[in-house]
Amino acid sequence: MKKIYLTLSSCLLCIVAIAQNPVSEALPFVQLDYNPASISMGSTYIGSAAMVPLSDSNLNAGALYQSYMPEIDGTQYMGVGVSGKKDALGLSLAFVRGKGAGITGEKFSPSEMMLNIGAGYAFTENLSAGINVKYARDQILSDYSHGAVAADIFVAGKMDRFDYAGGVSSIGQKVASESTGSFRLPSAATLGCGYTVGEEHVLRTRVKADFYFSKAVAAGIGAEYAYKGMVSARCGYHYGGDSVIPSFASAGLGLHIGDFTIDAAYLFASDVLKNSFAVSAGVRF
Repeated sequence: MKKIYLTLSSCLLCIVAIAQNPVSEALPFVQLDYNPASISMGSTYIGSAAMVPLSDSNLNAGALYQSYMPEIDGTQYMGVGVSGKKDALGLSLAFVRGKGAGITGEKFSPSEMMLNIGAGYAFTENLSAGINVKYARDQILSDYSHGAVAADIFVAGKMDRFDYAGGVSSIGQKVASESTGSFRLPSAATLGCGYTVGEEHVLRTRVKADFYFSKAVAAGIGAEYAYKGMVSARCGYHYGGDSVIPSFASAGLGLHIGDFTIDAAYLFASDVLKNSFAVSAGVRF
């Protein structure tokens, strides 16, 4: 077990060490949070492939609709995803597509897409690691687009009522530009944890910090109250700093009926992200 910890820690430190001087970043949507339950808690969940083997359910599937920056950009995201585990192995697959407001005078709307394929392995019932490989593409103009392949590598664990995760995200190739050279993806090192108390009346608290290789720092804090695992009320705050995701406050609700879940999030206290919202529906077994 000690060797596993040392090996994983060494890998993460080596990846973080590749961060160089700040440069312009491309494809910022690779760092967006597409989980309404997390968004409503200040984007404090780490939805990595490492979490799948530690999940309480064997199979999860869901769909998402998200309106992002409706007052400025008006991008509408739709996504689907599925994850499952068998013994110590966990697998996940997700696809999201965003479509922006149409360009005046043209029959074209900017679009974005991202495909995620993940795999995780539990070394013990309380410790796992995982990698998620993603392909992201941005169609800016009708005759111009660019894309990149990247990876997220995380370690996750839990101890009684405490859970934690850490790793790096969006480590990948640079995006080439015909006129201004190349741009790095918004890569970051991330640490997060959560603590849960209560049985019938449950209170969950979470914190997360992102250390971008561009030298920007972002952080979030959130809380959730759940009654008998059926109804949840959430709130949180995300500090974006100079990162690709602006600061915002958030709130949301969750409804759990049997194996079915519905989650919603609303963003406010942000000139850029105000009135953004996300809803999702899913099933778990």
